[in-house]
Amino acid sequence: MKGLSPAMPMVSVVVPVYNRLELTRAFLQSFQMVVYPNFEIIIVDDGSTDGTPDMVVREFPRVRLIRERGGLWWAKATNVGIHDALLRDARYILTINDDVIVDPGFLSALTTYAEAHPRTLVGSMIYQRSQPSVLWYAGGTFSWLRGDLTHRTSADPRPPAWLTGMGTLIPVAAFEDVGYYDEDHFPQYSADADFSLRAKKCGWSLAIAPGTAIWNRTEESAQLVLRKRVTLRTFFLPLVSLKSDAQLRLRVALYRRHWPLLLQPIAFTVYYARFFAKQTVRLLRLR
Repeated sequence: MKGLSPAMPMVSVVVPVYNRLELTRAFLQSFQMVVYPNFEIIIVDDGSTDGTPDMVVREFPRVRLIRERGGLWWAKATNVGIHDALLRDARYILTINDDVIVDPGFLSALTTYAEAHPRTLVGSMIYQRSQPSVLWYAGGTFSWLRGDLTHRTSADPRPPAWLTGMGTLIPVAAFEDVGYYDEDHFPQYSADADFSLRAKKCGWSLAIAPGTAIWNRTEESAQLVLRKRVTLRTFFLPLVSLKSDAQLRLRVALYRRHWPLLLQPIAFTVYYARFFAKQTVRLLRLR
């Protein structure tokens, strides 16, 4: 963590973590190279049992650690960190995950863009860790009929339709207008997209800052692991699991809140028709 600079706005970096000690360590090590001079890191540990909190205290003493007892998931853990940051005069909140590695100049690029574009939530360009030159996310788009939130995979100057919470800089005033992440309907997935879409409805703009780069372990997300091996016993599990973006409650809330009324039943039907087709293929490949 760099020293404070009164000329640069304060950024609070909020990072929810749970039982990923080595990933958390690698993330914090990469952040030590960040050149932006005025930030703090807030780790919200959601009851880790693998020694993550002790590692943070021992190896990164300047990081602010909040210990929780578990069961928060991404949205509520992030909200805990945001509430804590707002007590100490942050001008921006950066939401980010601990399974990424960051470019040293990305936070400067984000903040410079945000300062030049008031009332804007600013996202980062996200690349694949396994293929560092491959762009995985350059802003969110919609597939209205299929019911999907999709990614742009090439640089595009047009505003994105929604932003992921992985490397997004948010002015603190946005939380006064929009509220916080919806931890009830979207505890683990889609809370970031929902928040940015609600921000747009409140008059905030969305953008991806050029010159930013973070690298994500895209091949190891919980939902991909959940669907990797499908058996008769686990065939329907993604419909109820908080580790899945196919959870029924999540999808109903997402479509009711953000899809055009006439497209909501179409999106729901097409999405789950495709979901069951894919699950069936995965199941048959194991038999």
